[in-house]
This record gives sequence, structure tokens and C-alpha cells, in this order.
Amino acid sequence: MFTTNSVAVAASATVAQPTLSRLRKNSSRLLGLTALAISMTACNTIPKADMSPVLAEPNLPIEQAYGAFDKETISTPEQASVAGQRWQNFYSDERLKGLIALGLDNNKNFESARLAIERARAQYQITDINNLPAINASGGYSRGAQNNISSRPGSDYTVQLGLASYELDFWGRISSLKDQALQSFLATTAATDATQISLISNIAQSYANLSYSLAQLQLAEATVQSREQSLFIASKRFEAGIDPKLPSLQASASLENAKLAVLRAQSSILQSRNALQYLVGGTIPNELIPTPAVSNITSQQIFSAGLPSDLLRYRPDVLQAEYNLKAAGANIAVARAAYFPTISLASSVGLRSDNLGDLFDNNGFSWSFGPNISVPVFDGGLLDANYEVAQIERDQTLASYEDSIQTAFREVSDVLATRATLGEQLESQYRLQDNFEQTYQIADARFKAGLDNYLDVLDAQRSLFSTQQGILDLELQKIISQVELYQALGGGANLDVPTVIPVPQYTNLAQIASLPSNTAKAKAADAIQAASSARVTSPQEAIAIKQSQATETTTFNPTAIVDVNDDGKKDAAVGVITEETHFSDNSVEQVPVTQIVEP
Repeated sequence: MFTTNSVAVAASATVAQPTLSRLRKNSSRLLGLTALAISMTACNTIPKADMSPVLAEPNLPIEQAYGAFDKETISTPEQASVAGQRWQNFYSDERLKGLIALGLDNNKNFESARLAIERARAQYQITDINNLPAINASGGYSRGAQNNISSRPGSDYTVQLGLASYELDFWGRISSLKDQALQSFLATTAATDATQISLISNIAQSYANLSYSLAQLQLAEATVQSREQSLFIASKRFEAGIDPKLPSLQASASLENAKLAVLRAQSSILQSRNALQYLVGGTIPNELIPTPAVSNITSQQIFSAGLPSDLLRYRPDVLQAEYNLKAAGANIAVARAAYFPTISLASSVGLRSDNLGDLFDNNGFSWSFGPNISVPVFDGGLLDANYEVAQIERDQTLASYEDSIQTAFREVSDVLATRATLGEQLESQYRLQDNFEQTYQIADARFKAGLDNYLDVLDAQRSLFSTQQGILDLELQKIISQVELYQALGGGANLDVPTVIPVPQYTNLAQIASLPSNTAKAKAADAIQAASSARVTSPQEAIAIKQSQATETTTFNPTAIVDVNDDGKKDAAVGVITEETHFSDNSVEQVPVTQIVEP
């Protein structure tokens, strides 16, 4: 790193040389130093700016319909995804909507996510303020002697107003940091949307779980009453000598099983209620407790999944990964700008006097101004390593972005697979219920007529109860699958509340020429550009792009053979690896890299 300062210009009221001539002289000095700095920067090989667009290749048929197999789910380009509906419109149960509103107001996890947005906004403002010069005021007093012989120590009073070191953003380092902060802000807003979607989905699922736990309790309690009557009849028949004791014992065991089902349902109700209270952040009002076995909590008859490409728009976790990718791209620009000279300005004006009473006289006035230029000359490869790290991090975030798309696609497909046979399972379960009801009636009649033993009645009871429990479980799964589909598609974010994207308020002095781009229209265009989506390719397009891209070849030219352990054998070769990139216009870019490799 090479650093040079221009000679600070200082003047007092008693100096006769005109200030204008000094400024001219120092302006020429500044130009000379800048030229020197740029020429010395040439000692480092500045990487070529990568202007190619970032293309994500999730290897998914994003423009093809999902495989929807049930009668209530469709996937067509003509029908919009249900994720485009506000949660207030998607859900129809008023009690559930009241609980969701409570959760969005009181849930601490969601409150933390909202505060993260404000923190990211403040962080962006900090990077924007870096474009403003910082002016500091200072005052001081000192007393001392020049040497140990002096018998009369002197005093020194100073008051100064100074411009701190102000970086001129000629190479875009500060603006790239600002872009990075903006993308981090957008990623934070997307993370908050993901938290909201998850919270709404969890409240809806807990609401359904509580509803069907109440239904399971009602079923178990009705079964207990029925089996108490059966035990009473079996006991009377035993006391009358009509039947042996075995039917009474079997009836008693059947009753205990029903009582166990009641206890399990009660425990499930407590757990579901606790989960719901945690999600809404407080006690659940009695008027918002669900009714047992709610038949439907959504306003949909047909659920449209849209196309996989809609996930890029509605899934906040995909958007978050996309903004992180853009932030990584801005970080590459920051690493590249480090190759260029850093030019900063510093100045001060002040008053100095040996006597406090004379401090504000004209004779005590002084001022200074000077630029500072710092040039990277030799850093042992640190700049190259930082730039390579930035590129690798961008590639990592690109892979994460592609993975988030694949994850979203899989989650939607899993929900669709769950829904594929739910309707048919319910139809089959209802048929089983009809069958076992008739079986129970026949078995009970034959037992009372003395034609069969009580074991047939007991089997029919158990089968009927198990089937009824299964129906409630499937009905719950059906409602849960609707909630999960809405969540997997990205539904539940505040679509009607636009994100207020921060825009730059200040312009670096080195970019004064771009002031026309600081208008309200330009700021709006920048905000739209910042929030725009990255390009995602189809598998066919990805193959075509790869075929048209530049090809790379590597050759190794050994310059010395090394015997590392002195055993007379060639252990390694020191040489130059030349990486050649062949572009579509037949041009070739060579990058020599000295390495040690095994021969």
C-alpha cells in the first residue's frame, strides 16, 4: 500500500501571498498525485468487471403445470395461484381470522422480525450518510516549555472546525456498499414475510387441531355412554344367569378403552390450546374457541396451485435468497474497487493564540486543505484473495438461491401428493362406517337373541369406533392440507401493504455529475430495479446458454523440478498454470498463476 499526501495549504492573516495562486498550485499538485497513484495502481492486475447477468438454473420445469391429482386442486397457467389472495380473503372462519389478527399483533417472534426490518433500514441510512462529509469542532489548551532551561512556560489556545477524511467515490466502493445494504434490507423484509406466513399457517393448523381434538372428545364421551349401557345389560344378564361372566368382563374392558380415548382427547385439547395460546401471544378468548370438527375454514372450493414460476414471486424465502444473491454481487464490486486508489479530502479552519483574550483576533486565523491518496502497490495477494472470496460467496448464494427454488417446488409437490388420495380415503372410510354400523346392529341383536356371543358385538363396536376416529383424522388432514398448500405456495404475506424501500438521499462529491439521477423519478426507478427478480432459466435454456458460453482450458509449464525430501525422486514441479478462456468472438484471455503441483 502506497500513501501520499499533498502538502497541506496553510495561511494566516499576515501572509501576503494570494490565496488563489495557492489553490491553483495545489490543484495541479493534486492532479499530479492522482496520475501518480493511478500509474502505481497498474502494478496490480485489476480484474475485469463481470457484466454478464447472473442466471439461476434450478433444473425444474418452472413453466409446466404441477401434477395435481385430486378433484379439488388444479394447476393451469390460466388460473392464478391462491397465494395471490390475502389471508383475510383465503380464510373464511371468523374465529380463526380473529386469532390470526391477535397473533400478528402479539407474537414475539413476529415482533422481532418486524424490528429486524427497522434495523436493516437504519443500517442502510448509515451507508447512505457516508456520502456526506463529516465536520468536527474541537478546542484545546496546552501549557508547557520548549526545553528544561525555559523559566517561563507558555500557553496555547486553539479552536478548530475540520472536515474529517472524506472519501471520493470515484470507483464505486461506497455506492456498492450502499447497494449491498439495500439488498440486505430487502432480504430482511422477505424474511419477515416468511415469518408471517409461517405464523398464520401454524395458527390455522393449531386451530384445526383444537377443533378436531374437541370432536374426538365428543366421540369418545358418546362411546363411553354407549358402552356403559352395554356393560349394564351384560351385567344384568349375568346376574340373571342368562350369560356367563365373560361377556361382562369383555364389556368392562371395552368401556375402559373408551375412557382411555377420553383421557387422550383431553390431553390433546390441552396441548392444542397451549400451542394456540403461544402463537397468538396471549390467552384465547372464549368466543374464539373453535367448534368441534369444523367442516371448512377457507373460502375456496377449488384450490389453484398456479405454475412453479409463481413461486419466484410469492415465496418469501425464495425472494430472500434472491436478495442475498444480489448483495453478494455488490460485494464483488466492493472487492474490485479495492484495487483502485483511495482518494480522500481533509481540511480545517481555526484560531490559535498564546493568550485566551487574543484567541478571536484576526491574527490568530489559520486554515488547511489537502487530499490524501492511498494506492495498493504490494499486498502479498490479499486483494486477489478477497476478490476470489467475494466471487465464491456469490457462487454460494447462487447455489442457495437455486436450492430455495427446488425446496419450494418439492414442498408444493409433497402437499399435492398428500392431497392426491385424501378424497378417496374419506369416501372409503365413510363406506366402512356404514358397514360397521350395520354390523354392530346385527351383532347386538343376535347377541340379545342368544344366537351369538358377545365377542361379535365387541368387535363390531371397536371397528365402528376406530372408523369414526379415522374419519375425524382424515377430515383434519384435509383441512391441514389446504392450509399447507396455501403456505407452500407463498400465501399469507402482506400483499396489500407495499414495502417502503429506502432510497439514497445523499450523493458523493465525486458523483456530482450524476445529480440528475437523484430525482424522485430516478429514485423510484432504482427502487424498482433493486426489487426486481433475478433471471431463472428453464432446463432447455440452461443447456443452450452453456453451449454458447466461453470455454476454459488449463496448461502447465514447469519451470523447475523439486526434490522435496532429498531422496533422488521428483516430488513436485514449480511452474506456471495458464488458464485460457475462449469467448464466442474468438478472443482469448490468459491468466498466468504460479503454483506448485505434483508432476
